[in-house]
Amino acid sequence: MKSIFFFVPLFNFLLAACFGLLLRAAFVYPSINESITYLYILHAHSHIALLGWLYMLVYVLFVHFFGIKNDKENRFYVRLFWVTEAAVLGMALTFPFQGYAAASITFSTLHIICSYLFGYHLWKNNRLVNKQIRLLLKTALAFMFISTLGVWFLGPAVGMMGKTSAFYQICIQFFLHFQFNGWFFTAFLTLIFNWFLSSKRIKYFGLFYGLWILSVVLTFGLILAWYLDIAQFYWVNAGGVTLQLLAFAVLSKNFWDVLKKRTEFGHGYIWMLLALCCFVFRILMQMITASEVFAAQTQVVRSWIIGFIHLNMLGILTGLGFWFMIKLQKIRLNFNIKTGAFFLLTAFIATEIILFLQGIKMLTGKVILENDFGLLFLFSIGFPVGILFTLNSLNKKIRL
Repeated sequence: MKSIFFFVPLFNFLLAACFGLLLRAAFVYPSINESITYLYILHAHSHIALLGWLYMLVYVLFVHFFGIKNDKENRFYVRLFWVTEAAVLGMALTFPFQGYAAASITFSTLHIICSYLFGYHLWKNNRLVNKQIRLLLKTALAFMFISTLGVWFLGPAVGMMGKTSAFYQICIQFFLHFQFNGWFFTAFLTLIFNWFLSSKRIKYFGLFYGLWILSVVLTFGLILAWYLDIAQFYWVNAGGVTLQLLAFAVLSKNFWDVLKKRTEFGHGYIWMLLALCCFVFRILMQMITASEVFAAQTQVVRSWIIGFIHLNMLGILTGLGFWFMIKLQKIRLNFNIKTGAFFLLTAFIATEIILFLQGIKMLTGKVILENDFGLLFLFSIGFPVGILFTLNSLNKKIRL
């Protein structure tokens, strides 16, 4: 895939970062709320980050590694890419001004239809030889299809019970859970397996695969426990967390030699290191939610929920995405990428720490950090600045 197809997801990432900065500015400069609707900007930020940045990045990486067999297929993926990007830009232009309304819902629906076409075509026509990795690819695509069930059930949920109902919230969380933990995580696992282990038969793959699928399904129990107030679902979540730990313990047997050698990661290893560190924190946080008492408390600590989402999106998935772009030589290792990495990493680490301290304040009432919203806004400036530097480090051979 040519460099322009990597430029577009990064541009979407910049849009999402700007919307996020505006959200944080609203807490520092209250007058901003007179000219924007906070919830509408939040919808724009989340949709562009998820469907414009991560989805489009995985689209490009999947097509690059698994998709193109001939010129006909290349034309199919290129045309579908631009239609999907039109849907993303449509959401960016409509959500900030009207939230969920006819125009924004139309663009969201178009994106889902494009994802179905992409998933179906890649399922039928991928060029993977390794059967184990092909199974992972199809599983990632299956999770993508499954996640959209949550979107289709939103209409009936509103019609039957309203937007304040548990059913409505579960539909939203179903989509997000199977997007993040199912589709995107399995997608990047597929890419990593393909990069490091494509020429090998993966040891204990069947055991890892079974444990991973069960863990994704069972950890949705935390959401059900929150909104249905059924304590038994906390135990379901605890079982899912345990299975996830076992799954990655099995997986580590395949990657232990790779992890010991920094040279295996090559240039841009800082992004792989970020992803690995954030993954460890993710596991630790999920282990904590295995405790029923703590899991129930986290539902009301919005700062920790946002921090956990950003840990996954900005730390793990974005870190892996940047590493792949560097390995594919789509991003050049020059002053711009190093400066961009400095701003992005500083912004990410600082905002995660502040969100964590905010959560402690919400739980205990103890103020550890003064002017936390001001500092969140200040450090968040680093996101769009870092992305701009990264965009300037892209390979200049941008041709259609």
